[in-house]
Amino acid sequence: MTRGVRDWSSEHRAYLGLCVATLGWASAFIAGKLVLAEITPLSAAGWRHLAAAVVLLPFAWRARGAANLRAAALPLAAMIVCGGVLYQWVFMAALQRTSATNTALLIALNPALTFLLAPLVGEAYTRRGLVGIALALSGAALVITRGDPSALTSLGSSHVGDLLALAAAALWASFNLAARRVVVHLPHSLTNGITYGIGSLVLLTLAAPEAPVAQVLHASWSALGALLFMVVFSSVIAGQLFLFGVHTVGVGRTVVFVYLIPVATALLSTLLIGETLVASQLVGGAAVLAGVYVTTRAPRSNEPRRNRGAGVAPTPPRTRG
Repeated sequence: MTRGVRDWSSEHRAYLGLCVATLGWASAFIAGKLVLAEITPLSAAGWRHLAAAVVLLPFAWRARGAANLRAAALPLAAMIVCGGVLYQWVFMAALQRTSATNTALLIALNPALTFLLAPLVGEAYTRRGLVGIALALSGAALVITRGDPSALTSLGSSHVGDLLALAAAALWASFNLAARRVVVHLPHSLTNGITYGIGSLVLLTLAAPEAPVAQVLHASWSALGALLFMVVFSSVIAGQLFLFGVHTVGVGRTVVFVYLIPVATALLSTLLIGETLVASQLVGGAAVLAGVYVTTRAPRSNEPRRNRGAGVAPTPPRTRG
């Protein structure tokens, strides 16, 4: 009886935390627009992760005794590459070149793309899941082309931001898969601390020709405040809550909360930065979210019943965001 109450409580804490994380991620699209008005994408991504790593350092150091780095080494490396370096860089570049709403709608493909990549970790496709992927990608095409199918044959500079957002979604899906095996071997603070720390060093090294230090020193207080908000709320807090969700209710249920990100982003971007919603975004976004819903609701034929007591998603013959 006591164990059942404990399990129920941990799952509901995880879901509440994922709601907070979703709001943190949605806010990042708005804050990122303010940051990118004064700081380049590569430098902004590097400083964001460096500051997040510094915040997490004392928590990661305290948790180091519970870590099994050898067992987590390979999937952790995948998390660092996909999430610590490439995702943040591509996300910032996309946000600089397209609207916050479009960026959020396309990154919402993450759960469907996670399913699409699932065979890499031994999970089989299902017919329903493939139908969901087709629906989600059709919606993405509608968002990217602004409702003009002929644009697919002549994607130009005006579509670069949307295509980068699509690439960011694929990188986040890869991060999700890698995270599955890392969270059972490393504490959450240490996982994010390593991912952010190493990622920031790589990003700032790549950004060296852009003079990232000078950019920050000459940035306005509003840009620096937006960057700090992204660090504390969107990276540290949301990142911790995301990994707690993966560990407690499994990656499949965790990524479903991506549904809420474009909805919250669209509302915030309309209210705070004056973006307007158009028909192609509404229809395409609805198709994306419907496809993601169908995909993530698809039963996995080779997935055993989840061990609710352990609070960890099953790991067929795993990754990262």
